Amino acid sequence: MIDSKVRDYVRETHKIHDFSKKCERMVLGCIRFFPFKRATLFTYSAFSNIGEGLIQAEEGKITSVKWIKEDVRTIPPVYHALKNNKLRLLDLTQSNVPFPEKYIQQFDLSTIAVIPISQSNHVIGCVLADQYTGCSQSIHTQLEQLSSYFQEFFANRPAHRLSRRETEVLQHLANGLCMKEMAHSMNISEYTVRDYLSAVIRKLGVRHRAEAVAEGLRRGIIV
Repeated sequence: MIDSKVRDYVRETHKIHDFSKKCERMVLGCIRFFPFKRATLFTYSAFSNIGEGLIQAEEGKITSVKWIKEDVRTIPPVYHALKNNKLRLLDLTQSNVPFPEKYIQQFDLSTIAVIPISQSNHVIGCVLADQYTGCSQSIHTQLEQLSSYFQEFFANRPAHRLSRRETEVLQHLANGLCMKEMAHSMNISEYTVRDYLSAVIRKLGVRHRAEAVAEGLRRGIIV
């Protein structure tokens, strides 16, 4: 359970309509209320198994990590955490824990928590939290509270108003199809696909396609 101060923070965040700003506040809250110095938000598609970076919070600042894009199956401990929708704590100082060395070196990682984010039992992303500053005896309790914190942000919201074709395009996007593949599948032009995508992004109040997929999954528009 999370305390009332954190719950009030979540409640105030729900009043924000801009999805990007809401995500920023959510990740900043992670390092504000919990004993972690850094938290990174990712989207995840169970169809393509692709994880894409969105933002990272550290020292009260937000930076983009959209350059990170990986097939999560190549990182088994993260993949199993997402597939099973289970918290997982990784000790990267152990040589038998498979994790990309390039990220360990770049971000100076030692211990990292994988916190799946789900909507209607579908995992739609995760947060990787590291640089834990609390006592070792309470880390699992802190992780459970942090998981509850993130799930508070993804409570059910009012029904969407996407058209049938817009929803179809969004589902194809979540499945990893490119615009050419969508156009062929739907028997329409790529220009029409682009128009549908633009409408989806506008109606969902997001800024780009990765956020559109995350928001569509969060609202239960797509699966």
